[in-house]
Amino acid sequence: MSETTNYKLKKPEGNLYINVADLNFNADIIDTELKKYQDGLIRANGKKDITLTAASWTGSAAPYTQVVAVAGITTEDVPSVGIIYPTNCTRAQQKAINKAVSYIYDVETGAGKITVRATQKPAVDITLGLKGVV
Repeated sequence: MSETTNYKLKKPEGNLYINVADLNFNADIIDTELKKYQDGLIRANGKKDITLTAASWTGSAAPYTQVVAVAGITTEDVPSVGIIYPTNCTRAQQKAINKAVSYIYDVETGAGKITVRATQKPAVDITLGLKGVV
């Protein structure tokens, strides 16, 4: 009996009877692979917000760091990062947040956490959206 190239699904020859066990074997493989694909899509489209508080930066000189717990994030994750402005944000608040964000130069993921590094200590709280995290 031959098999498909990618998933090794069983392909009965034209002169063989269909074996229900082979059909079930193929269905199990397809189900497993579809679940992996679905989980990947959910992860890629997932979004979590984190807040970097002005008071939580550590260090007496650059790099200043802040570690935030993020449930579900892994070392392998490379999320897209964006700024989340507060509701009814004024232009002055937006400028202060943008200035604070400009100090950030590194975002590193770890098991259940994210570490952010900055060249200066931001003076305002910053909320970041992490896309690609469940």
